[in-house]
Amino acid sequence: MQPFFAQFSMFRQFISEDPNLFNTSSSDFFQSFDSDISIQFANQSPPIIHIENSGIQMISIIRNEGRSGQKKQIQEMYTRLRKNEIQNNELNKNEPHIKITVSKNQNLQNSTSSIEHYINQFGMIGSIKNADSEDVIIGRQEKLENYQGQLIFPNDIILRETERLISRIHCKIIFRNFFRKENQILPLYQQTISQLKLHYNIKQRISQFLEEPKDCYIQDIGSVFGTHIKIDRNYVKLKKYQQYSIGSETTIQILEIHNLGSELKQRDIEFDKLIQKLRNIKYKCSLQGLDLKLYERSLQVDQSFDQILTNLRCYNIPFIMMKFGGSGVTDINQNLFFAKDPNTIFSIGRGNDNNIRINSNTISRKQTRFRFNRKENNWEIADGSQDKDSANGTWMQLQSIQEREQKLGSQAYPLKNLSEIKISDYTLKVELFKGNEKEKARCQVMKSLL
Repeated sequence: MQPFFAQFSMFRQFISEDPNLFNTSSSDFFQSFDSDISIQFANQSPPIIHIENSGIQMISIIRNEGRSGQKKQIQEMYTRLRKNEIQNNELNKNEPHIKITVSKNQNLQNSTSSIEHYINQFGMIGSIKNADSEDVIIGRQEKLENYQGQLIFPNDIILRETERLISRIHCKIIFRNFFRKENQILPLYQQTISQLKLHYNIKQRISQFLEEPKDCYIQDIGSVFGTHIKIDRNYVKLKKYQQYSIGSETTIQILEIHNLGSELKQRDIEFDKLIQKLRNIKYKCSLQGLDLKLYERSLQVDQSFDQILTNLRCYNIPFIMMKFGGSGVTDINQNLFFAKDPNTIFSIGRGNDNNIRINSNTISRKQTRFRFNRKENNWEIADGSQDKDSANGTWMQLQSIQEREQKLGSQAYPLKNLSEIKISDYTLKVELFKGNEKEKARCQVMKSLL
């Protein structure tokens, strides 16, 4: 079995950090800038056919077709829906569907009435969008006129905003894989698997491991002020150059992450000298996770901060650097947290017992916590305390710091059932329904009789 494990590790390497794994079709050219929009639109066509249940029509079209014919007809249905030639306006709750509940917050603790939207395999039910995109598009632009004088409706969900904190075309929900029935892996992986001399069952297991998840995703498409996803009390991995929002207007930026490595040095006298240098008042650096009584303050400044940071990366002592800004932050120091003790949990909040205290009424006593996970060899973040959520949440911005500065789109982020998305003062709650399995089985029998 040794060759199998060697080959299996090769497949792990194929899919690790693969930015193209969740990419959408190349027909989406949405770039959302507050002063400029570049979109590929479909020609507007008035509704010429009205069908109460497009799913029934699909059944009648493809009942005698094979899988290849089915796929072609479904693609044609997508195209006709985008051109408004037929209406997708009926929800069957026995079939898989997605519910999006939109609420506008007057403040972070009280919200107004909400609006519900539903997505089935053909898109958002009742949408008037006629732009050429199979994804559900969200933004503040209700309609616009193209150079031919035709009215274009670019968004499925319209978030009205007078202060322009929401971009005209802000983000999108990629839902196709959630409704996908067949297995799907990249052609390169399929070709490689076919060349392996392994038992059929082992190949099946590898295929399942490589299969693209049947999830739906949220993706920012170049908004000005960002799209945020709520972090719950379960730890999730931190990444360099991510930004988080807590309270009303407080931000956390992840500027540096250093993990364990077998090739790195153990603590020595040179490490102690580096920490002493960082304690010099010139660097305005806050240090956490070390017993600072063991380190004297260095009066010499013979290295830049970046040089000291580079030298610290040579040691097998994990650390993370954060910068806090906005409401309730008393300074703009660079904060370094060292995971010298593997059980240390760092915390942020309004209480005096936190590593970082933020004096703001919109920050909970225990707002956010983070730690170094030695088993996974990465830094992780979670909301609130172990047994209680924070009042106003911990929100991760989908775009990295650089992506937002350059108005670039983010990577697609997988949504879970009850995920919450924040766009300016709006909160979008996502519920994923897989449908009634017994009813679906009964419907399949009925369809086979048509």
